[in-house]
Amino acid sequence: MANIFLCSYFAEVASKINEVIDFQGKHVTFIDTAAKFEEVNFYVDEAVEILENFGAKLRRLDVSCFQSSAVPVSSQDKPFCYDKILATINECDIIYISGGNTFYLLNELRKSRAAQAIKNAVKADKIYIGESAGAIVAAPDTRYATLMDENSQNMSDFTGLNLVDVYVVPHFGCEPFAEATHEIMEKFGNLYDLRPINNAEFIAL
Repeated sequence: MANIFLCSYFAEVASKINEVIDFQGKHVTFIDTAAKFEEVNFYVDEAVEILENFGAKLRRLDVSCFQSSAVPVSSQDKPFCYDKILATINECDIIYISGGNTFYLLNELRKSRAAQAIKNAVKADKIYIGESAGAIVAAPDTRYATLMDENSQNMSDFTGLNLVDVYVVPHFGCEPFAEATHEIMEKFGNLYDLRPINNAEFIAL
């Protein structure tokens, strides 16, 4: 059975994914960090309501734990919240990552070391559901998303989680991303194995 589900808009495809997964009684680590500073984030509450209605048991996890630390942490040190992140991911059946800003999300996943914890969990056959930004970061490289999302972190290393070997282009042909998604296909189509999906589609791998 597939254990990776990538979509543009979870609310549109949730019932179809539920037919495969059956969320009833499943423990879900719900990471909505990508939407933390987004003005438009209604999709987060929608996803929470849908998952709870399906009978899933949610644990909300914000991986941007450096925000609440007044003490600078070097890259060699273990982030103070890493134990909580690791325990939450290890105890879940499903990892859900919502949409929002791809580069803020990727940066925080790296800083908190949640990225490696998620990769290990997926290798151990835990289920990964990525919505929009959560789908993009699953790719080997996220550079193509600079045409959709502001590189708010001024990142130069666009390496993704590398959970899959395809590159999802969410919201293909859908406003307000219609122009940007077509531009991605034109600019990166010969470089990456792009998989454009609209808001009513998902990819299972």
